[in-house]
Amino acid sequence: MLRPTKEKLQALYAGGQHLGTDGQLHPIDAQTLTSPAQGEKIANIHRSLRPALSVEIGLAYGFSTLYILDAMHEGGYGNHIAIDPGADSFWHGVGLRAINDAGLTGRFKWIGENSSDALPTLIRSGQKAQFIFIDGAHYFDYAFVDFFLSDRLLDIGGMILLDDMWLPSIQKVVSYISKNMRWYERVDIAHDNLAVFKKIDQDSRPWDDFNDF
Repeated sequence: MLRPTKEKLQALYAGGQHLGTDGQLHPIDAQTLTSPAQGEKIANIHRSLRPALSVEIGLAYGFSTLYILDAMHEGGYGNHIAIDPGADSFWHGVGLRAINDAGLTGRFKWIGENSSDALPTLIRSGQKAQFIFIDGAHYFDYAFVDFFLSDRLLDIGGMILLDDMWLPSIQKVVSYISKNMRWYERVDIAHDNLAVFKKIDQDSRPWDDFNDF
């Protein structure tokens, strides 16, 4: 890991208060942290794919974003988009400032919109992603819509990761994908909090296809 990224992550993990884009100090909500083990797991998957474009839904304090961007800068590949309408308001820009402080803005773009608006715009633009990390609103309907739209953006061979598998809402989304979206295969990554799916084909279901989940 690059030294500036490591130092910034260590400071964030230490808690305390951190500068936001508003120039004020703000405490870190520990419930939102991406653990070092999970961050490294995400970064390793990203490195293995070396995506030309990766997309992250949810930025918050920037933990997972820092791991992803560090992998990209160290490996010299790709660009990353993070979608979060509250990054500069609800989260006070702490994550955005952390990315800037670590010197990782060169391959990074922030979209301050809801994912249900931003993802269709990316789809219509003709862009394709090879890695998508879903960690936005954790209601079942929001997470499911994020996956549905992400599928339309993702290249065959790419992967979608869903965070927070301890939540029943995310477990239900994963159950639907596993039983109905057969153009995905689940990848065992030996991490209980992440569900990872690899796109192996296009959707070719018959019109009346449905399996209870």
